[in-house]
Amino acid sequence: MKSDGSSRPPSDPARRRDTHTTKTDGSSVTPSGPARPRDTHTTKSDGSSVAPSGPARPLDYLFLLRPMILIPVWTFYLLGAYHGNAAAGASMDWRRLLLGGVSFTALLGAIYIVNQISDRKIDRANEKLFFISHGIIQVRTAWIEATLLIVVSLVIGIFYLPTSYIIIIAISLVLGFAYSVEPVRFKGRVILDVLSNAVGNGILNTLAGWVAAGAALGEWKVLLPYPLAVASVHLTTTLADIEGDRSGGLRTSGMYLGKRWGIVLSTCLMAAAVGIAHLIGNRLALYASLFSLPFFLLPARSNEGPASPSSILLPTKTATLIFSIAAGFIFRLYIPFLAVVILLTRLYYKHRFGMRYPSF
Repeated sequence: MKSDGSSRPPSDPARRRDTHTTKTDGSSVTPSGPARPRDTHTTKSDGSSVAPSGPARPLDYLFLLRPMILIPVWTFYLLGAYHGNAAAGASMDWRRLLLGGVSFTALLGAIYIVNQISDRKIDRANEKLFFISHGIIQVRTAWIEATLLIVVSLVIGIFYLPTSYIIIIAISLVLGFAYSVEPVRFKGRVILDVLSNAVGNGILNTLAGWVAAGAALGEWKVLLPYPLAVASVHLTTTLADIEGDRSGGLRTSGMYLGKRWGIVLSTCLMAAAVGIAHLIGNRLALYASLFSLPFFLLPARSNEGPASPSSILLPTKTATLIFSIAAGFIFRLYIPFLAVVILLTRLYYKHRFGMRYPSF
């Protein structure tokens, strides 16, 4: 979950295979124009392939926000709202809850764009996240979009939400930039990469929902299991990206621990979430963490250790699903909303890039 303010998602688009064209003499040349993922090539009469070129399309700017990794953001926002509403003891102010969700979505979308701008060289080398890294959307345009989203987030917060919410999104904005941008760049620092995600997506995210639901910043200890769960999930994503991060000069917690000990620690963090949830009486977090835990235990108990990114990411995908279902039990329209988001994302990537994303 992210969590990731913003780590790479557990189901990022598949990496692109070789897209070189071939001359009649057998030598290869790099295709002209922005590179594209596999299966989006046009074909010449001689059978060689060329990556398509052309300007960005309107929907590209929407999917630049990476809606699939916004799902954990929405999930923990709603979980925070549920607990906040219970603490406030009043009826839910649905208008304010929706406005808070739009504001926080805009903010995190901007942070994810900044992350892609900072990672564009690494993403290009690893053939992933094509929009900025492969020149579909220009860096200057991406900065403009991120700036507009930040302005929208702040305007909504200032005019429609309490002061405590504005403080939360301001801290989230600073943390998001610190995670992605040099010279701080927590993303490439051992411990700080996981910690910043735990704070951003596990604490600030849930607190945003808590405050938007009308609760005062008081008895929020009920939210403590969530940063542990987020830390557990984010750590597994760093394990799946070890090779790519190493080639990009990053030093993440996953690289430091290695796959074997990394999955063991992520299992311990999820187990800690179970324990804390039980101690403080958060039944929703208890059940979600408890049902997620066996999927961390499976690779942790393997004698050979988790060998492939897909096996490592199984706990991440499953935990994200389980916590989202938990939020869906409280907010009944949330699951249908997620179904629409996933369906539209599948259709977009199929028609835009000829690929299956998200894959399960």
